[in-house]
Amino acid sequence: MRHRFLLQPRWLAFHVLVLVAVPVCAALGLWQFHRYNEHKSSGPSAAQAAAEPPVALAERLRNGTVVTPDDRGGTVEVSGRFDAAHQLVVVDRTLDGRKGSYVLTPFQPASGGPAVPVVRGWLEGTQAPAPPAGEVRLTGRLELSETEHGSGIDRIAGLPAGQVSLISTPELVNVLPYPIYDGYVALTAQDPAGDAALQPVPPAKEQKSNGISGRAWQNLGYTAQWFVFAGASVFLWWRVVRREIEERQEAEEAAMLRELGLEPEGAPAKA
Repeated sequence: MRHRFLLQPRWLAFHVLVLVAVPVCAALGLWQFHRYNEHKSSGPSAAQAAAEPPVALAERLRNGTVVTPDDRGGTVEVSGRFDAAHQLVVVDRTLDGRKGSYVLTPFQPASGGPAVPVVRGWLEGTQAPAPPAGEVRLTGRLELSETEHGSGIDRIAGLPAGQVSLISTPELVNVLPYPIYDGYVALTAQDPAGDAALQPVPPAKEQKSNGISGRAWQNLGYTAQWFVFAGASVFLWWRVVRREIEERQEAEEAAMLRELGLEPEGAPAKA
């Protein structure tokens, strides 16, 4: 039997390795595709996230210091100090039909790390009260960094120093002298209590997107990767077996020509 060599122990081990690798890669590809389907949706609503009990900021954010659509609306707790020296006013914000501003104050967590942009509340006008001094424990709602396209809020040019029109991380990093979280916290409670003139801000409108998050694209890429690995395993098996068969056939043909007293094609001529 010409292909009996495929039943040798080393070849059997190779067959088994490929037979295991292909379904494992396919299963991992299907799992990543399942994760893609989960992440391409908008995820839990902000209302559902807000109904969950508050957790520590570092525990809530699964992506380090970046607020993702999956994190939006979640309630967090963090202790630290407000940085009154770098407080900002977010102008042209409406509450119950009234024009006013948001007060955005960087918050330095007691545990260290990047500062957290915190919207302490809304007020009429642009004269923001100072934040509490000393250690503060606050509770708030996670919100995404704003963009013009996503939020529908127009950027206002030529604002005075200390005023911004968007709570946009790329803009804030150019204003603040230290690293910050990507996103912000809308204050809902703090201890000690804050200024009574500040009114809680409503949840931000869901920002427009292309419908597929970065995590979903990552999962889709992994899906393709695992199926490519599965296909590559089958191709490698076919290529190795085919090459071995061809080499054995060439060796058999060469041996037959020698028996007939003929030199195999390509063999060196005798002197």
